[in-house]
Amino acid sequence: MNNVFSPKRFGKYFCYDLFNVKNNFGLTLLILGLLPFILFVVFQLINILFHGTFYVNSDGFMPARVITGIVCVTVAILAFPTKVYGSVTDRRAGSSFLMLPASTFEKWLSMVLMGCVLVPLCLSILYVGSDTVMGLVFPKAYGTPIINMPFDDIIGETDMPIDIHFSFTGLVWGNWSASMLFFTLGAICFKKGKVGKSILVLFVLTILASLIVVAIVGNFDADFANDTLLLNAVDADPETAARKIIALGKALLYFQLVLFLGLNYWRLRTIKH
Repeated sequence: MNNVFSPKRFGKYFCYDLFNVKNNFGLTLLILGLLPFILFVVFQLINILFHGTFYVNSDGFMPARVITGIVCVTVAILAFPTKVYGSVTDRRAGSSFLMLPASTFEKWLSMVLMGCVLVPLCLSILYVGSDTVMGLVFPKAYGTPIINMPFDDIIGETDMPIDIHFSFTGLVWGNWSASMLFFTLGAICFKKGKVGKSILVLFVLTILASLIVVAIVGNFDADFANDTLLLNAVDADPETAARKIIALGKALLYFQLVLFLGLNYWRLRTIKH
């Protein structure tokens, strides 16, 4: 058992990995976390420079905030694996990685904790913190902070059955983890063009999955041309239909997480230089 996991040995390696994350991704993480502040300052400076006034329309600024959030998450997921673990495929750096006094399981566990727990936690604290400060200091120009937005009221206004409940935080974190694990797998598999090749693989897999779904649906002897059976089922019991859709989504997400966790461990275990 000591050859697989030792708390003392894992603690030392985890600290080493944490130091590596700080050196290779710390600055990027800080910039991404402060994007609300950076965006607001740049936006106002440009507005003052060209229009001579301070922009105070928070509704008009909202699209920029949404785009910034999407960019922040996308850059973090694409950049972190390559910056921190991309060197594993390099002959010299990869050999040093293999020589580190830790088991494959400990290296894999630390990698998962860094990408799926520590980075999203730190990024969320920085991003929400800077967003909250800007919202409190400039409420009319920046808008309501994310932490104070009435998401429950928005959800309550939808047509979803009232007895259907699921965790949006868990959904976001699950999708973050699946995406992070996928691009981490690309970072430790491909030697060059890690991000580009990973995106290409994702594109191909999406097409294949779509073709498989279409083929499966096409085998049913039902009138899908008019969606008669589907519409009748939803109209008859929308709550049951919603539960099935949510259950299917959860099953697919769990499958992705288990698959990518296993593939990352397999890659670390079989890598050689």
